[in-house]
Amino acid sequence: MSTQVSTPIHANPSFTNLDASLQRIEELRKHVNAKKMINEPFFTYLEQNTLTDEEHREFFIQYYSIVKTSYRMLAAGILSSAPEDCETVEHLVRFLETESGGHPNHLGHYLRWAQNFNVYPSDLSSGVPNARSRDFEDTLMDYFSSSDSLVKQAAQVGLEDCAEVLIDGLDRGYKKYPMNAKAYGYLAIHRLLENDEEGHSRWAIDSLATAPELHQRFDEVEEVYRRVYDIFSGVFQGVYESWQAKSAATANH
Repeated sequence: MSTQVSTPIHANPSFTNLDASLQRIEELRKHVNAKKMINEPFFTYLEQNTLTDEEHREFFIQYYSIVKTSYRMLAAGILSSAPEDCETVEHLVRFLETESGGHPNHLGHYLRWAQNFNVYPSDLSSGVPNARSRDFEDTLMDYFSSSDSLVKQAAQVGLEDCAEVLIDGLDRGYKKYPMNAKAYGYLAIHRLLENDEEGHSRWAIDSLATAPELHQRFDEVEEVYRRVYDIFSGVFQGVYESWQAKSAATANH
């Protein structure tokens, strides 16, 4: 993944109302521009090529790090929140219900999608996350295990912005493959949730915007948001690097 050199955003510290908070968050989102992830090598390769069975397997195993972490981090966030911090707990419970509710839930949809490409639960559970996938898991678990609500809220906003780009990129890349409704369910449900600015993402933005200490600690918010983008895109860069390495090894034999 290429290193992006950018300067932090410094906004007027006199901003105190909700509109000003939303404006600062929107400026940060535009400045980092999570949408640029769609132009990284993984998504370009996915859209322009037909994956081999081994490439599918590597993708689903590494992406499984994101799927399973989404449950664990939210549960950790609830447990690490102070009981009297009702707003943060309510916010995280909503997300956890979205992830785990329904039959099948998000994980069930993921298993169906992977199985359509002959990648089974046993493959996912026995698969080894690479360094970039482990970085994703460790970093998010650290953020959501923190007792600091602002850190969790900043991380969630970053995750939602990245997820919107991710689902769009995956849908572009996988639409060439035959999938029935069950297999397509994971992408379908996420297109609804992640692309709805008034739904899934709205909760995260509003929770952060109403944090009392947002303006005094905005540099920390920015650092967390940028870090989330880096680890999120890093998972897919890691998949692409693995694809390229295995392709080179095959060509040399």
